[in-house]
Amino acid sequence: MGLKKWFQRKDKDILENFQGGKIILKSNFANFFGQESKGRGQIRGNGLLILTEDELFFAMYLPKREFHIPIRSISNIETTKKHIGKTKLRALLKVNFSNEIGNADSCAWLVGDLDKWIQVLSETAFKKN
Repeated sequence: MGLKKWFQRKDKDILENFQGGKIILKSNFANFFGQESKGRGQIRGNGLLILTEDELFFAMYLPKREFHIPIRSISNIETTKKHIGKTKLRALLKVNFSNEIGNADSCAWLVGDLDKWIQVLSETAFKKN
């Protein structure tokens, strides 16, 4: 199996978990720059970034890891060129949130359509009820 087919199969397996749920936005092959609270020793990796009404979900391909950020915990969305000492010299999507123990935390990704991600994620996270 070629690498492209392998990634397509991984995406298909991940998306099966969202059957019946509404995916608002997704980014295949998003490049993860880490979770701030985990420190500098993290491995940067590619995966599938998915926004639903309830969460921002990221599944890293290798090593296999998942990140769930509840929409209600997001405090700010911004761009940065650097996250936890890592850079790609392009703007990154940075999401600031309260982690599972209530502390301020953040994650960042290199995504294909940054402006769209900022707009749609902001509308989803900060919509007025």
